[in-house]
Amino acid sequence: MKILRHSFSFIVFFSFFTIALLFIAYAAFSAEITLDDCRALGLPVLTIETEGAKKIKSKEKYLNAQYVLIDEATGEESFGACKIRGRGNTTWQTRELYKKPYLLKLGEKKSLLGLPAAEKWVLMANTADKTQLRNFYAEYLASRVWNSLPWTPKSRYISLFVNGQYNGLYQIYEKIEAVSGRVPVDENDGSFVFAVNSRLNKEWNFTSEHGVRFSIRTTIHADENEMKRRESIVRLAEEKLFSSSLEMFDVSSFAEWYLINELTKNHDANFGSSCYLYYDSKLNKIFMGPAWDFDIAAGNISWDDCDKPEGFWIKNAVWYEALFENPAFKELVKQKWREKREAVTASFDFIQQEASSLKAAVLLNDAVWKNIGHRQWPHAPGWKKRKTYESEVEYMIDFLKKRSQWLDSALFSL
Repeated sequence: MKILRHSFSFIVFFSFFTIALLFIAYAAFSAEITLDDCRALGLPVLTIETEGAKKIKSKEKYLNAQYVLIDEATGEESFGACKIRGRGNTTWQTRELYKKPYLLKLGEKKSLLGLPAAEKWVLMANTADKTQLRNFYAEYLASRVWNSLPWTPKSRYISLFVNGQYNGLYQIYEKIEAVSGRVPVDENDGSFVFAVNSRLNKEWNFTSEHGVRFSIRTTIHADENEMKRRESIVRLAEEKLFSSSLEMFDVSSFAEWYLINELTKNHDANFGSSCYLYYDSKLNKIFMGPAWDFDIAAGNISWDDCDKPEGFWIKNAVWYEALFENPAFKELVKQKWREKREAVTASFDFIQQEASSLKAAVLLNDAVWKNIGHRQWPHAPGWKKRKTYESEVEYMIDFLKKRSQWLDSALFSL
């Protein structure tokens, strides 16, 4: 027994020692990647220095910080006081996803990298996506293919440094919120943003009569009566939907959001989480969108058959099942697919071109985080065989090609 106890102690000590060495090695390697290395990529560089060089560990508590953002293409520079905290859900809960996303809050509204001025910005890590392209591709689909959605959040790739260390390749994104320049409604006139959120972990949450879990968002002070009013609007819209009335729905936005997410077979978009909607009080209509959160789309997943190009996924979501019972909505979806089929085919070339221009930045990121060719959630099928960035991109494109071919037949068979 003494030998076993000593052996166990040694194993524990060795495990902790190994982990410590790995973190030391990461810090040392990360420190070797300099600002000049990243500037040579031609991407903007964002540096964050937290007060007292504190680590960003919380999704709830902001840290005071200073930022400097330099656009290498234009030479423009933005800097000042800010606050930063973690954001996201799965990325913070999954042990294999070490690179974390953040929420950046500036001291005042500013335009960053040519995007409309705002105070809050999302720093998307794309940790689960070895191509680093899936969110950007969805943005492309929503802005250049099915581009009738009233607003699509725009992004720019950046290199991020935190407290002097290279943190990797990120996308700086416009945040989904009802403020000037973003979601095109004004909360002061009774409009609002809400989202499907299975976690029910926001300030105001409820479950609808048909089992959909919603969270209502707000950027202004809204008392309990106001939040109840908003909830009642969503409940009324759902009641009308299941009574075959689409009078409270902007059907064009629902059709285009559907096609973007069905083409990519986006797992979260099956009314599980990260599905955003908003109510426009002036029109008395609910709009679907914007498109958001595609890191486990386009075959980058290993469950619920979302790794397979065949089979409907979004169509089976609660509200969409009801929508597809309406012949007019069904025909609208077919029409929009038919109109943009050639643009979908052309989008595969866009992925390849973007991958070529992004490759050096991805490999620099991978030098730190070691994602390509390694086990990593969500464990997309065949990951062991894909040892290069090119093979990951090829896997994504191949999935989308097969998926689009399947939809050609399946949509017109409805």
